[in-house]
Amino acid sequence: MTNARLYTLLQQAKQNEDEALELIFSQFEKKIEAELRQTPYEYRDDLRQELYVKILEAVEKYSIDEVPNFEQFIEEKKGKG
Repeated sequence: MTNARLYTLLQQAKQNEDEALELIFSQFEKKIEAELRQTPYEYRDDLRQELYVKILEAVEKYSIDEVPNFEQFIEEKKGKG
């Protein structure tokens, strides 16, 4: 998954495009499955639902407007260096 692809999907999901949200979920499926393997079987369905809710909340809270463009990013890094 590239950051540019995830950013594009976030933009689309913020515009209530269900397919984009489904693609975001699928991008994290391997990580979710890895976490579920570490969880007792009887709790896996509940945990899966919670993880999907957390992803959904992150998408809803993510502010695309606050992501710096390349020049702003470089200037910010210069200021910290």
